Amino acid sequence: MDTVGKWTIGVGRNLTDRGISDATIEQMLIEDIELAQRELTEMHPDWCELTEARQMVLIDMCFNLGMPRFSTFKLFWAALRAGKYDEAADEMLSSRWSNQVGQRAITLSEMMSEG
Repeated sequence: MDTVGKWTIGVGRNLTDRGISDATIEQMLIEDIELAQRELTEMHPDWCELTEARQMVLIDMCFNLGMPRFSTFKLFWAALRAGKYDEAADEMLSSRWSNQVGQRAITLSEMMSEG
């Protein structure tokens, strides 16, 4: 929020009055997904060996939580590395994140479990 009560982004782009285009929204999403993929590769390089569905779960969670917070899911990561996908899914559902995102956590945990 700027000094006159307008929501802004970047270098003063007035979101309240001008907003952003669909193309800009799409570009921002692409950049955020690419960032999540880079962070996953840096912190957990073995994520690339998972099924596409499980990779999508990790990208979604990294995007939503940020890698510093997502990395604190120690039991989740241990289960994932051990190939215990049902346990990893259970860890997802037992987190505070699950309560915050609701149905999305259920959907993503099913994706993790089923691959």
